[in-house]
Amino acid sequence: MGRPWREEYNGGIYHVIARGNNKEYIFKESIDKGYFLKQLKEYSKGMEYRLCGYVLMDNHYHIIIQTYSKKLQETMHQINNKYSKYFNSKYKRVGHIFQGRYKSVLVQDERYLLSLLRYIHQNPIKAHICESIDNYKWSSDVFYRNNIHSFIYIDTIMDMLSRDRKEAIEKYKEYKEYME
Repeated sequence: MGRPWREEYNGGIYHVIARGNNKEYIFKESIDKGYFLKQLKEYSKGMEYRLCGYVLMDNHYHIIIQTYSKKLQETMHQINNKYSKYFNSKYKRVGHIFQGRYKSVLVQDERYLLSLLRYIHQNPIKAHICESIDNYKWSSDVFYRNNIHSFIYIDTIMDMLSRDRKEAIEKYKEYKEYME
């Protein structure tokens, strides 16, 4: 018998974390991270979700995702399953890539959402990979910092900072400086 479905909400925003099995790397090369991001982008239309933020570390990832008609469990199964097949094929291995099922936390208020974005963007700094968020290529920070509209949906968080986009960018940058 399968695991029970998690309680989910249409339009809910979730913090999703997945770690490598036995704390092993899930991304061995930059191309692996690029492939994973490509999957997030491609699945966003068919699985009907918005990606609001991410950071990809070597042995885990964090994403902020807002789901709609598809359940988070379905979405994450598709993404992690496709990536696992890619990884196992590329590195000629078998078995689990991820340490069990991903962890997800429902984001219930704006303050937590802002703190969460700060937390995931700070991961490379806390891991001593870089000294500034600006220097880490594998996070959604650049989309917020430069007001880039792409597969990362920045409007929810930017509108929380200010309805005026220039002011929102400045507030984000101040918030980012506070983060470091």
